[in-house]
Amino acid sequence: MNIRRLAPAALLLASLAACYDKSDYSPTAAQVDRILVLTAANDATSLPADGFSRLRLEARLLGDPDFSKRTVVFTTSNGTLDGGTPGTNCTGCRLVPADGSGRAVIDLVSSQLVGSAVVTASPQDAPGITASLAINFGPAAPNETLQFVAAPDRAPADGATLSTFTAGISPSLPPGSRNVTFQTTAGAFAPANTPTVQVSADAGNLASADLVSPRQITTARVSATVNGVTREASIRFERALPNVITAAVDLPIAPAEASTKIHVTATLLRNVGTVTDGTVVTFRAAREDGTSLGLFTNVTTTTNGAAAADFLPNTTTPGTVKITVGAEGTSVTGTVQLVLTGS
Repeated sequence: MNIRRLAPAALLLASLAACYDKSDYSPTAAQVDRILVLTAANDATSLPADGFSRLRLEARLLGDPDFSKRTVVFTTSNGTLDGGTPGTNCTGCRLVPADGSGRAVIDLVSSQLVGSAVVTASPQDAPGITASLAINFGPAAPNETLQFVAAPDRAPADGATLSTFTAGISPSLPPGSRNVTFQTTAGAFAPANTPTVQVSADAGNLASADLVSPRQITTARVSATVNGVTREASIRFERALPNVITAAVDLPIAPAEASTKIHVTATLLRNVGTVTDGTVVTFRAAREDGTSLGLFTNVTTTTNGAAAADFLPNTTTPGTVKITVGAEGTSVTGTVQLVLTGS
């Protein structure tokens, strides 16, 4: 008998005709295994339900069928199939021609819902012959999809410091799902100065966003989202203290009298940004021998990097006075000298 000249269904079954059940003329499960075998790579039986993980499936036609009879029809009850071409008479099915060894391969892409899928494979010319495989979609571990690899937990509330948040994503995410959305409840992302920014992951599967500190002392929640998975980190914006303090007086030479009042101004500077408003400034006056002198009134806290006070020497003794300005929380100080003259 020349098998290659038979009709398609007979072609696959001619050598196994004696194996049919006479009651329904369909092959038993054991006989199907001798015609078509469906397996998963590494004998895997599960995928994470993350919507992008994939599993390579292989259907193998046994018996060396004719090249014109090698197309395999794949279907799945859950997830999606990636490979081959769409079928015309079935919803969601894919047609894959087998290679010279009778192998047809396709990828099953997981669903985002926990559950299971039944994948089937059938020769297009013998739909009665079907092999099936069950694959479970288990709960996905969020860290396998997305995780922070850099997330600063504190920064100065100076309105300018950049804190870089970096998220790593799964290398299995498809090209259209590699954009990470960063969002913050305080501060804003550079350079757009917006609370939300979208960043494409690079070739190393990393996406980074620079968060600009606000000028208010607060805590922000920073989130990163990709493919429906969100991870969150927090950052505390602490008081921004000065790196430099300068001081000045309106009367560098003043009379040593009970009525003398000298206005002192302080400028608090940072290498980056500005000192947090409300920072407490301290004022102290002393003679050359270190003896304290006078008192300060109308002391203000820092606003836009500036503070002020009025100095009352309360003395009639002339001499040089050094005024020292400091800020609570730092050892940085600034000084200015004045001279009290006698009458």
